[in-house]
Amino acid sequence: MVSALLTQVTFLICLVLFVRLFTYRRGASRFRRGVSCLAALVMGCAGSTVIYILTGDLRVPAMAWPLVVLLAVLAWAIWQSGGNLAGVFRSSDWDGVERRRHERRTGSVR
Repeated sequence: MVSALLTQVTFLICLVLFVRLFTYRRGASRFRRGVSCLAALVMGCAGSTVIYILTGDLRVPAMAWPLVVLLAVLAWAIWQSGGNLAGVFRSSDWDGVERRRHERRTGSVR
């Protein structure tokens, strides 16, 4: 029972994750090859999960609920950033200009 529910939830989360990353439009955002490759990897994993669940090759065990929660948090963060995977890792209140000002004031460099 729990396994079937977790499998359905995983299917929906991976489907949303794949579609959101697939429909992302860069616009004026800067192109970053590393982030683009990471987004392609995440899309490939989410898409293959959807296919495996549809073919019956994947059932999420009941003990894997923390992974489903982690997947849901990742999907929520990507959705909130508008599909921009780089936006998931970017802090909204600490940009590069502010960091450089702080380094100049304190004399510390990371």
